[in-house]
Amino acid sequence: MAVRVTIKDIARELNIHHSTVSRALRDDKRVKSETKKKIVEYAKSHGYQVNMSALHLRGSIRNVIAIIVPNINHQFFSNIISQITNLASANGYVVSIFQSNEEYDREKEIINTIIQNNIAGVIASVSMQTADGSHFEELVKYKIPLVFFDRVCAIDVPKVVVNNYEIMKQAVDLMIEKGYKRIVHVTGTSLLNVFRDRQRGYTDAVNLNKLNFQKVYQVGKGFTIGDGKEAAKELFSVRVKPDAILCDSYTLLLGIISYLDEIGLKVPEDVGLIGFGENPVMEVMKPGITAIVQPDAEVAKWTYKILEEKINNADERENESIMLSSKIIERDSC
Repeated sequence: MAVRVTIKDIARELNIHHSTVSRALRDDKRVKSETKKKIVEYAKSHGYQVNMSALHLRGSIRNVIAIIVPNINHQFFSNIISQITNLASANGYVVSIFQSNEEYDREKEIINTIIQNNIAGVIASVSMQTADGSHFEELVKYKIPLVFFDRVCAIDVPKVVVNNYEIMKQAVDLMIEKGYKRIVHVTGTSLLNVFRDRQRGYTDAVNLNKLNFQKVYQVGKGFTIGDGKEAAKELFSVRVKPDAILCDSYTLLLGIISYLDEIGLKVPEDVGLIGFGENPVMEVMKPGITAIVQPDAEVAKWTYKILEEKINNADERENESIMLSSKIIERDSC
């Protein structure tokens, strides 16, 4: 039966204090690169594995990063999780995934669990119900580094976001260039920064272009195909119907497309469409769907980079915000 190699075993063999070994295995910047290399090489060659039970008993999981997302099934969030997990693994961290299911109370429970385990750091995107971010301030209180991405709260921690306002203005301008005049924005609650910024971009673009038609349709609960069908049914039941739709979710958009097919309207001849977020379905559909694509890889890279720096230099890193740029991929739906 193999004997598990511990941090103290490594420290004894290399004649290095065990706290230095621990820091080196967490890629702590305070450890000299030569010493770190020596420790890491020894650990790998002797099959060192993190003893999670011992960490729990000490009440500290200092090589674990928590990621909180609203919905793992959403492709944007699953992409971010995948990429951050790869980055964390390459740097000696384990990632623990938490899903709020778009519920504020569930999100609060997750924060309590994280605090109880004294996890090394947290990456979070908030739920649709989260208007008050005070529960996240508990992480700050307990000196657990926190970085928000995409959906953020107005508390003083680093944030990585995209240019939702500007890209939505560009999308409206594109639809107007294509000849559409009655453009509807199907979106989420204005409590969240992402939807609030997109709604401002839509509204400002419509006003700047002096269009007589303006309509923001907020989907209150979830972003499902059924919700998309319900939205489309309501939008096309009135006398003045839209001739174009900007939609903040490709899942909602699938429901909208389904309803348009039911009532015999064609894309893009009768209704132009632009969806927010890329998905293989958008490209292979006939016609292909014009999409606003977020820079997933850049969001993941910067979010992880900032968190790791906060973990290693908690008092030195400023609480900066980084804004990245989305782009529009034009296809035949608009």
